Amino acid sequence: MEKTLVLVFLAALTFSPLWADELGPKQQWIERVEGTLAFPESNDTTSALNMGFGGGLSLGYRLDDHFSISIASGYYQYDWKNVSPGYTGGYLSYVPLESVFIYHFGDGPFRPYVSYGIGAAFNTYSLSSSTQGNTLQTTVYETSFFMSPAIGFLQIISPQAAIFVEGRADMDYRSNGALGMSSGTPSIFIPIQAGLTFFLI
Repeated sequence: MEKTLVLVFLAALTFSPLWADELGPKQQWIERVEGTLAFPESNDTTSALNMGFGGGLSLGYRLDDHFSISIASGYYQYDWKNVSPGYTGGYLSYVPLESVFIYHFGDGPFRPYVSYGIGAAFNTYSLSSSTQGNTLQTTVYETSFFMSPAIGFLQIISPQAAIFVEGRADMDYRSNGALGMSSGTPSIFIPIQAGLTFFLI
């Protein structure tokens, strides 16, 4: 997956002068899809979790050439690093639901941006065990406050589409010490994301 994203990005940089470098005046709705590799960053997450993966979707509206607002969600999962005896595996996952405010710089085909997301995260703590051939799963759910500042860039490849790469800091204010994991204040994850943005009428 990583190699594919790199090839797509390099191809877009190489051939983008052949394509339009500006957006149509009425293309105000934005749809975005992304794939993610994510890294635990705070003390509570680095000690308990492995590198994760996920993806997301968002739908937004361009208020002007530089500023937009989106509603975003996704799914991000991290496996437990050290599983207690008697357990076969487990994971922590979260599903954010947030409003995201994005500001783009410049007017050319290459546009850096900063963003700030705020909303809620729906956390799932899960552990699996096996007893006499039967698999049992213990699951705990929690809803928490969530913030996600980010920095990235767009490379426009047509009037209707762009590729993007983004680094984000997911700040999940979870408080549940479920399944032996210490609570976070907040728990911090660093998703590295790449994907496509579509500019709709």
